[in-house]
Amino acid sequence: MLAVVAALALVASGPPRAWLTTDTAHVPLAISSWCWGTKCAAPIAASTKIASAPRGKVVRVDLAFVPTHAYVAIAGRAVAVESHGKQLTWRAARGGGLTIRVTGGRGWVTYVGRVKLR
Repeated sequence: MLAVVAALALVASGPPRAWLTTDTAHVPLAISSWCWGTKCAAPIAASTKIASAPRGKVVRVDLAFVPTHAYVAIAGRAVAVESHGKQLTWRAARGGGLTIRVTGGRGWVTYVGRVKLR
């Protein structure tokens, strides 16, 4: 029982989760590194889920907090994003590996994922 409580405390002390949403997908983003509250880690999680989107359609990232700063890159190139409360959006123009670094009131998180154009 104590191990379960300790595991839950560790999860609760980590960064908030985020999801990548398109017109046909809602997939969790992996967490690559973070400093949130008083803790930091770099689990270097690989993203195993892929979200596909038609070229020109809106892609959205749903966060569990309101970011004060956001940087998004696809295939290593920066993407212009709009911030709307707890959401980041942009129009799908290219596919590839996705890196999202967001800063909030309690720290920063780097999320990773993949976008495939269809």
